[in-house]
Amino acid sequence: MVLSAQTKLKIFIVALVVVIIGIGGCIAYFNFYVKTPEYTLKAVQEAVETHDIDEFNKYVNRDTVVAGVTNNMLDAIIASQNNLPEEAKIAMNSLATMFKAPLVASLNDGLNTFIKTGSWEATEDVKDSQGAMINSKMILDQTGLMDLTYLGIDYVNIDEENGTAQAGIRTQQNEINQPFVFQVTLEEQPDGYWKVVSVDNFADFIKLLQDGRKAYIEEYLNKTATVLNDKEKTLTENEAKLDASLKMGVLGDEKSRMELKSTIESTILPQLKDVQANLQEVDVPKAAETLHNLRLKACESKIAYYENYAKWLENKDIKTLREATDNMKKAKTMEHEAELLTNRIQGQLS
Repeated sequence: MVLSAQTKLKIFIVALVVVIIGIGGCIAYFNFYVKTPEYTLKAVQEAVETHDIDEFNKYVNRDTVVAGVTNNMLDAIIASQNNLPEEAKIAMNSLATMFKAPLVASLNDGLNTFIKTGSWEATEDVKDSQGAMINSKMILDQTGLMDLTYLGIDYVNIDEENGTAQAGIRTQQNEINQPFVFQVTLEEQPDGYWKVVSVDNFADFIKLLQDGRKAYIEEYLNKTATVLNDKEKTLTENEAKLDASLKMGVLGDEKSRMELKSTIESTILPQLKDVQANLQEVDVPKAAETLHNLRLKACESKIAYYENYAKWLENKDIKTLREATDNMKKAKTMEHEAELLTNRIQGQLS
């Protein structure tokens, strides 16, 4: 079928109108979408993913957000001190005011680094009002932000009358393995775009973090107490037998020395290495890392002591005995430090 020139013209006009309407609709939709809270939240996410700090600042009021997070964090930390009298909490509030400016600076520094590199590690420490240095990494650890995973937008509710919106941002706090939805406030700007101005429930997040850390530490202390108590009971019995043999003056007899060596290698060392393996399998919370390392090193030194002592029973080399003695001193020192640290952590939990 051959179309007439007039029919072809009509078809062309119709097609052109459809294209124009389509383009106009897309433009209208895009102009509408970019001026929504959802678009702002997506833009913030993309700015973080592409490390575009200028784009991030375009959609986030850094001053109000960081100041609000700092206040929330300080309030939550003070409120968590349940055993303090009211006057002590008032004093802590006054002290917290002194630290607010460097805390804000530290969080801003960490945020800049996170957007630019994808890591929360602060580039530099900051100074308080007296010129003392404040550990930025320690502050960021307290916020829980360094172990946070973004999962998506949970909800967006717009209050057209006030020109504000509430959004829920789903996250996962990996250190305590707990989900959390941050409540974020956005405000409509004069140009129609939206901007994030505050995180409203950061105090709740800090409380969740503190409770989770406390439970994690308690679980760690209970698990390791079982391992160490079992070790102490069995080792004490075997060490007592070893000491009794030594007091009988058997070291001059070759056969007796080899029997002691065999006892150490077949009984005491396997028990210590079993304890070491059990400790290495335990999940360790950040707050207990120093304690755990002390325990592992004490165990390692005790193993070295018995290995050298067994070796000395055979070679009778005074250097080997000295090495054994030095390792036992290290083990005892670290065990004492670990005990003091355990008591301190338990005191903080009560």
